Amino acid sequence: MEDKIERITLLIERYLNQIFGSIRVYRENREFLIPWGSTVINVDILCEGDEVLIHIYSPVALRVKPDKDLMRFLLMENASLSMCSFYIELEKGFVDIIVGTKIKFDFLSKDFLSDIAIKVGTIANEYSKEIIAVFGGISFKEYVEREKLEKKPFGEEKVLHDLFEVEGLKLSLELYRTQEDSYLIVGKIQDTGQVFLRAERSKDIQEVFSLLERLKEYILKKDIASLKRSLKHFEVEEFFLYNVLAGSQGDRIRKLKEIEREIQFLTDLLMKGEISQEEYRKRISDIERLMDL
Repeated sequence: MEDKIERITLLIERYLNQIFGSIRVYRENREFLIPWGSTVINVDILCEGDEVLIHIYSPVALRVKPDKDLMRFLLMENASLSMCSFYIELEKGFVDIIVGTKIKFDFLSKDFLSDIAIKVGTIANEYSKEIIAVFGGISFKEYVEREKLEKKPFGEEKVLHDLFEVEGLKLSLELYRTQEDSYLIVGKIQDTGQVFLRAERSKDIQEVFSLLERLKEYILKKDIASLKRSLKHFEVEEFFLYNVLAGSQGDRIRKLKEIEREIQFLTDLLMKGEISQEEYRKRISDIERLMDL
C-alpha cells in the first residue's frame, strides 16, 4: 500500500506542477500547498481503509466569532454549491471556515483535479471578503503575516513575567522594555500561547507597573467592565479573553462541535448521493432550530 501511495503522490505532484505552471507548488510528505490570492489551495492524499482519497480544500476566513447567523449563512450557501462545501473547525474559541471536497483517486484525472482545485481556491477568495466584512475574522494571508509578527521578540529586555491562574485557566502578564525605550505589556494564555493583550506605554516605569497590577486585579476578579475601560486603546482579543472570563465559552464550543459534526456528516452524504437535496435541506432546517435553542 505504501508503494501505491508514493506513486499516487508523485502523480499528483506532477499534475499540480502542470496545472499551476509558474506558481510554486509546496510539498510536505503527502500534502501540497499552492498560494492562491489571499488563501491557499491544499491537496492532501488520504487513506481510508482500502480507498485513497484526494482532499482538496482552502481556508476562507480564520478566527471568526462563532455566531448562529454565520452558521445559517454557511448552511444555506452549501445547498447551492456544487462539487465542494463549507465546513468549520474550532480553534481556540474561534471558528475557521474551510471550503473543500474529497474525491476518490480512482475517479481523478488531471483535468478534473484542475477544475476542482481552481474552483475551490476561487470560491475561498470570493467568499472570504464577504464573510470577513459581515462576520469578522481574517484571511489566511493576514493570518500568516500575523504569525510572523508574533514570532518576533516583543522587546529588547523582559522586565517582569507574572504567572497566575483564574479558575483553572493559566495566564501570564509579561512586561518588556522595547527598542523605542517604551514599555510593552503582553498577556498570554499559557496552555495555548494565545496572545490576548498588547499594551504599549511610553510612560514612567512606575505608571506601567501600576497599569499592570490593575489589569491583573481585574482579570482575577473577572471584572470585564473595568478591563474594557482600561484596555480600550490597546490591542485586545476581546472575544477570546472576555468570553473565557465570563465562563460561557465551554458550552458554546460543545454546542458548535455537535453542529460541526452533523453538518459534515450531512455534507458527506449529499456529496456521495446518499441523500437528496430535499432531505439535505430538511435536516439543515432541524440544525437551524438547534442553533436557536
